[in-house]
Amino acid sequence: MTIVSKERAERIARAQPCPRCSEYTYKKLKLRAAETTDHIAGAAWIAEMVCGVCAAHLQLALESDGDVLFFN
Repeated sequence: MTIVSKERAERIARAQPCPRCSEYTYKKLKLRAAETTDHIAGAAWIAEMVCGVCAAHLQLALESDGDVLFFN
């Protein structure tokens, strides 16, 4: 099993459009390794982002191979 690096996970997170306004601009992005207390099965990285256009607060979970589990 390959685990994507933190830098690669950040690039994947920034490449996702905002589900609210469909823009790719994020003014804040905080990436952290997923913990067992996160209650997200299979997640390796959790990104907490704030859209730079509509100011929506979003959360993204990535699997260890870089696939997106959920984005809301």
